[in-house]
Formats: sequence, C-alpha cells, structure tokens
Amino acid sequence: MRKHGNVAIIVAAGSGQRMKSSMPKQFLNLANQPILWYTLQPFMQCQDIDTIFVVAPKLYIEKCENEIIKPLLKLHNLVESDKLKIKCIRGGLRRQDSVYAGLQAIEGISDIVVIHDGVRPFVTPLQISQIINSARKENAVIFGINPRDTVKMLDSNNCIKQTIDRNSLVMAQTPQAFSYSLIKKAHEFARHKGLSATDDAMLVELMDEKVHVVQGYPFNIKITTPEDLNFAKTILTLWPPDNQNETIFYT
Repeated sequence: MRKHGNVAIIVAAGSGQRMKSSMPKQFLNLANQPILWYTLQPFMQCQDIDTIFVVAPKLYIEKCENEIIKPLLKLHNLVESDKLKIKCIRGGLRRQDSVYAGLQAIEGISDIVVIHDGVRPFVTPLQISQIINSARKENAVIFGINPRDTVKMLDSNNCIKQTIDRNSLVMAQTPQAFSYSLIKKAHEFARHKGLSATDDAMLVELMDEKVHVVQGYPFNIKITTPEDLNFAKTILTLWPPDNQNETIFYT
C-alpha cells in the first residue's frame, strides 16, 4: 500500500463573501501575488511535508495550477524533483466537504495530516514542523492563542450575562495536525451522523477524543474581510521573520 508520509491539505475552496469580492479571497492579491501564493510557500519549504493537496473551487483549479503552483515549484527548484508531491483538487460546498475531498485524495495511508486555511499566509516551515512533531505524540494538535480582551457572554437582550475567564479560552488557528487514522475516522463519523463543524478539531472533539493546544502566533491571521487584507499588507512588510529568532519575533 502506498504511503504518503506527512500530507498537508490547504483549504482554498471558499467563496469569500465577507470580502465583498467577485473573486474568492484566496486568489486576491496581497502585494504582488495571490494570498494563496504566500500560504503555500512555507509548506513547500518545510522538509517534514511530503505531499500537498490544494483544495480549490472548480473554476479556479487551472488558475491555481498554472499561476501559483507551477511558478512556486520553479521558484523553489522543485520542478524536476520527486521529493514533494503537490496537486490541486476540487473542493466542496462547505469547508468540511473540502477537507474530506483532500482526505479522499490520499491514496493509501499517511502519517500526519496537516490542515491549513488557504487564507492564513503568515506561517513558517518551523511552525509546521512544530505542530507535526506534537501530533506524532498527541494524535490531535492545534495552534491556539488566548484572547487579549476581556470576554463577555451576552443574554438574549444583548446585555452582559457573564464575564468569562479569558485564561481558560483559546482562539483556534490553523494549521491543525492529526494522525491520519484519527482525522479520517472523525470526518467519516461526521458524515455518517450528519454533523457539521467550523474546524477539524471540533470533529475530533465530537468523538470525545482529546485535542491538545500549543501556543499559537498573533500574526497568523485569517484574511476574511477587507480590513484583514489591509492588516496583512502591513504584516507582509515585516515578513518573513528570521527563523533563528522566530520565537522572539512573535512575543
């Protein structure tokens, strides 16, 4: 049976309605390249990633292959190499469906599956390796950061019901990493039960499996709105960080 090693599924099939753009947000330009261009680079550079599946809308698969993947392979001298396999595949209606399409594209088995939002361009190869190594020990790991603001719970009248201890909360980020067998089982369980989730960790939680959290990074933003895109342009002026000083860069 064919073994893929560590597989990355880059979810880039969203429509981008909140961006108020006719083009899906992952293909909008950030500086002089599409957002997805920047998202893919660290996965191509990460030596712990063996296969990448980019899950895109049907109408954008050719654009993704010809304008993003092929130029990046050439840029990183991977055109003639078999060390990294990368393929663009068709996504589904929901994010959850797109991830499942990526899992279905894995022929045989793999070790760790890393799932990442196509509109989170500010990750590094070191961070990807970090979460893969954690998943080898824990089976299910996500990046998460504590809220910096005071968090309030509201009642039906939009009045404060309770102030929540923010130290007990995290805001989930991607990449999220799982053992192949666990995340495949979680998605098949959800499909069988008709369950929906906003991230893959939630599907694992619904099976009463533990998901571990490691400290995330404030600059690892998800570009969803025009305001996010403007912020991303500012981050890009500082990017990429010096890998040797990456921890310092994020504190």
